[in-house]
Amino acid sequence: MPQNMEWIAQWKSTKALTNTWVSAGERHYFASHSLIFIMDGKAIWNVNGHSIQVSFGELIALEERSVLEVIDGGNMDLAGWHVQFETYAVLNDKSEVEKFGWHVPSGENYQKVPLRGGSLASIIQHMSKENNGDRSAEWVGNQHLLYELLNNLYQQKPDNELRRENGILRSIHYMREHYDQVITRGQLAQIAGITPWHYSRKFSEQYGKPPLDYLAHYRIYRAQEELLLTSATSQDIAKKSGFEDAHYFSRRFKQLTGVSPKQFRQTLKQRRMVVLSPICAEMMIHLGVIPHAVVVTPILLAPHQREQFIDHGVRLLEVTQYDVDLELVRQVEPEIIIGNSMTEEIKRELRTIAPLLTGLHQNIEPLLLQLAVWFHMEEEAQGLQLQLKQQIIEAKQQLQPILQAASTVMLLRVEAFGYRYLGGQSYGISQLLYDQLGLSLPQALNQGTSWFNPCSLELLVQANPDYLFVEKRIMQHFSADENMRKLLESPQWSELQAVKNNRVLYIDTQLWVDGHGIRGQNLILNQMISNLTDDAPE
Repeated sequence: MPQNMEWIAQWKSTKALTNTWVSAGERHYFASHSLIFIMDGKAIWNVNGHSIQVSFGELIALEERSVLEVIDGGNMDLAGWHVQFETYAVLNDKSEVEKFGWHVPSGENYQKVPLRGGSLASIIQHMSKENNGDRSAEWVGNQHLLYELLNNLYQQKPDNELRRENGILRSIHYMREHYDQVITRGQLAQIAGITPWHYSRKFSEQYGKPPLDYLAHYRIYRAQEELLLTSATSQDIAKKSGFEDAHYFSRRFKQLTGVSPKQFRQTLKQRRMVVLSPICAEMMIHLGVIPHAVVVTPILLAPHQREQFIDHGVRLLEVTQYDVDLELVRQVEPEIIIGNSMTEEIKRELRTIAPLLTGLHQNIEPLLLQLAVWFHMEEEAQGLQLQLKQQIIEAKQQLQPILQAASTVMLLRVEAFGYRYLGGQSYGISQLLYDQLGLSLPQALNQGTSWFNPCSLELLVQANPDYLFVEKRIMQHFSADENMRKLLESPQWSELQAVKNNRVLYIDTQLWVDGHGIRGQNLILNQMISNLTDDAPE
């Protein structure tokens, strides 16, 4: 093609992500170039043979004829949009266009980049606009959205390219992947592409310790995880962590932690702990284990949790939604980090700061038992379990009229980008409502396999619940006010039995979703009883 050729992109379609994007085994074939942007949740996909984790605030670019298979829909529920587009070459000397073979800027067969805050807000604003019937204006708006997304793609370098530019990061990546093998300073310097002397100097300047000391800390962190999460012997853990000599391992372990490997399991409660989840931190406090700090998003922190943390002197590490501020965590110098991370990338970074105890259960009772085993507080956990079960028994007694009448209950989530309903066979508040309390989900919603599932106003009318819980979703940067207004003014709203019979309960994200711990469960049950039993059927 001539050198003076330029190319243009033309929007084809924009569609919301559906349940097929989170259902394991589902396959998507892309006949056109595509941009997928994630507004909520996370999932693991296989894209053209590469396993990638996608999560909130990310943009994924795919070339035409790409294939995507869902590996894991994740514990949170995915929301976002899929934009299809075509590219054309403009031949300036002929004033003609023809199909252009576009490729993602990274040179790979897909590319993933984070969207900036301003772009996210602009995208949400575009998707929330009502269609006024002007087809030309709609097309121009969609073209603008497409070019804004492409602009993000071309302005940001993919992670693997950044890694190639920094030799020190390459060597650290090698340490993480091969810490169980023999590694020398010369090997690491060679990977970094500089002399051993310069490598040690640059590494120490950047990370505050020589590379082999950094490696020793990393190995001890992995050994600590093994000690707490498995019943393996010190000798086996030493070898698995890259120490051929068990005696040297024990000596190095005590030098860095202050205790022997055998004693470490017994001293976990005394360690400086940073917890990534308010619910997990709340559970620990109920067990009598006080963490040093907890990562919180202020707008999502339930008042009862904030009060509890302040009363027990737990430091609040405030972050934006869906963010773990690695530097903030690093500054408090944790000896243990506890919690689930949003992405594998963040998990890998956290594991360079301290040992990471992860893989936590989503439901409060299994989580309580999991923590109790780690801290050797099984008796305390049994007492708390009995307390939780008693709360359920008492609530069911007061909700008997509703249960006997098989009245249907639906939880509708109103978001900045649409509506979703709580699935009947998930975790957290879903388990509380439909499993433990035994409330009935409307039959029209039985197909929803995710935690929160897409819900149209037509599906809401089909469900037509006897009782409707409405959550106006709290999200940083985005407001659900406009969609709440549309819902309340829609003709479908006034058709609902729950609305006609004044059986609508407005609930808040802070308590029902993010605050559903031991104290939170009791508060939720009290809200339900006080609001539902007044109008319960005879």
